[in-house]
Amino acid sequence: MNNELLTLLHHCELIELNYFYDSSMPVWPTHPKFMLNDWETHAAGDGNYNNLLQMGDHCGTHVDSPSHFIPAGNTIEKIDVRQLMGRGVKIDVSGYPADTEITVAMIQSWEARNGDIQADDIVLFRTGHDKKWQSRPNHKSFLSGWSGLSGAGAEYLLAKGVNVIGSDALSLDAWSNSTYPAHQIILGSGKLIMENLANLDKVPETFIFIALPLRIKGGSASPVRAIALI
Repeated sequence: MNNELLTLLHHCELIELNYFYDSSMPVWPTHPKFMLNDWETHAAGDGNYNNLLQMGDHCGTHVDSPSHFIPAGNTIEKIDVRQLMGRGVKIDVSGYPADTEITVAMIQSWEARNGDIQADDIVLFRTGHDKKWQSRPNHKSFLSGWSGLSGAGAEYLLAKGVNVIGSDALSLDAWSNSTYPAHQIILGSGKLIMENLANLDKVPETFIFIALPLRIKGGSASPVRAIALI
């Protein structure tokens, strides 16, 4: 065991990039709501406490597998989880108007200030839309108006060798783009998409990112516990 690595991990600052899962959390309008029901309780004399969980595989902070949009694409248990551990790159586009498509020029502007995006980087866009996350019934503003990655932007990042691209919004594609070019291009290339990230305003431009999905056989996606190490 690498004690030096363990020591380094234990001394990093950890920032949660997830929301809490609760019964009032916002979800995509056509997807199942999150439900937690107690199954056995101490109060009922069952001798232990455990719950029944019900949710869609795109609930909360999650990673899309290629099968989400690509019929022959890999389902979630077939992905290489090492793709979801690496250098995180935050590109802040929160200063642009709502429902903006993130262009190649915007990405290159970030690179001019911070250095080139590298192969295997995990590129995460901070749109600022996470600030609209609220529990039902106050969730409706979160369900519309977010900015997202353009098709050209997706192709630019894939050409650099990026394997994972995500954002703090309900979808990586801009709200008004119903053709989902970023999903089609990224998932069509066998790469991964992260959505519904939180707290990207608290991380620097680069950091260590880790998010591990459940091994759901045949799953189109999986909830994750996403963290940043600084």
